[in-house]
Formats: sequence, C-alpha cells, structure tokens
Amino acid sequence: MLGGGAIRHVWRDQRGVAVIEMALALPILVMLLFAIVSYGSWLSLANVVQQSANEAARAAVAGLTAGERATLAQQTATTTLGRSYEIPASRVAVAVADDGSTLAVTVAYDATGNALLAMPLIPKPPTRIARTAAILVSRP
Repeated sequence: MLGGGAIRHVWRDQRGVAVIEMALALPILVMLLFAIVSYGSWLSLANVVQQSANEAARAAVAGLTAGERATLAQQTATTTLGRSYEIPASRVAVAVADDGSTLAVTVAYDATGNALLAMPLIPKPPTRIARTAAILVSRP
C-alpha cells in the first residue's frame, strides 16, 4: 500500500504530460493547417477567375460585333486561366451579356477535381467559382 508521500509523488509527476498535450493539440493544429491551405487555395482560384473575367472584358471591347466580342472574351478567359493554373477549358464556362452600352463577362470555373479544395477534416468551400466583370462599350 502506498503512503501519503508516495501518492503526492505520483500525483505531481510530470513525465508524459507533453505527449498527452500534443495528442490533444495536434488534431486541432492539423485541422487548422488543412483549413488554411484549402481556403487559401480557394481564394487564390477566385482571384484568378476574377482577373480572367477582367481580362476577357478588356479584350472583348476590341470586337466590332456582339459575336466577335463574345469570341474574344471566350478565348481570353480560357487562355488566362490556362496560363495561371493550367485549368482546362472544359472546366470553364464564359457568358457574355452585351446590351450595346455595357459588356458583362461572367467566368465560372468548376473546381470539383481540385485536390486542395477537398481536404479532409474541414468543411469544403464551394466548388463552383463564378466572377463577373463589366465594362462600358463606346459606340462610334
């Protein structure tokens, strides 16, 4: 049977405490790291999609007809995304709304196959990223 001094010694013994603290803290830290990587990647992709829409709207202004502007916007958006993150054109949808005075280009990217957005242990960010850019079209 243990005496009073032995019980106090066992109770105050600090060996192994760091391992227990690490076992409690490590899952939270890993989850936080996964969240930073996943949502940082999503924000980066959203920024690239917005810049692609901006570039497509700027390039489309050079077109003389609505059809030519739509073609220029489509080509510019897919080229910009392909150069930035090597996003295939099959995952990009470009919509052009031209009312004669304002040209709006909407670029949507389907990121379902992106491994960084599908990390475990965290809520998944939206897989469809859509951004719009509008620009005034001057008439001659």
